This record gives sequence, structure tokens and C-alpha cells, in this order.
Amino acid sequence: MPVQRKQLADLFAACWKDEALKARFVADPKAVFAEYGMDVPEGVALKVVENGDSCVHITIPAPPSGHMDLSDEELSNAAGGAEFWQAIPG
Repeated sequence: MPVQRKQLADLFAACWKDEALKARFVADPKAVFAEYGMDVPEGVALKVVENGDSCVHITIPAPPSGHMDLSDEELSNAAGGAEFWQAIPG
């Protein structure tokens, strides 16, 4: 598991156990990321939301640079996410 993915998994698990940490993460994600060894580049804004049993937030990724020059197939491959619905309970 790549380092950042492991750090995220550890952070999410800690948030599930600690409501105060989760509240801080929602309020100031950059500070909490720094506590877990993940720096956020300058100029990048973060918004933390929590999925629930009956509400799942879906983020549309920014298009790749030069996306107007890509074919529909290339754009589809860049988007990925074929296994998305398997991760949603229910």
C-alpha cells in the first residue's frame, strides 16, 4: 500500500474512533493532514465531507490537461472508477 494511502486509511480510522478529531478534520483539514505527515500544496483548498448510509458524495475529478484533444475513449479511460458501485453498501 503506498505511503499516502496508508496515512489516509490511518486518519480515517482515527476519525471513526474520535469525534473530536473528526470535527477538527472537517474544520481544518490542512492542519490534521500535517499531523498525519501529509502536506497540502499552497493554493490547494480542501473540503471534508462524510458519507453516510443513505448519502454518498461523489466528486467529479478535474479534467486532465489537454482533455479537449483526447478521444472519448481516452477520456473514459482517464476517468476510471469502474469498481465504484461495489464500494457502496446496500
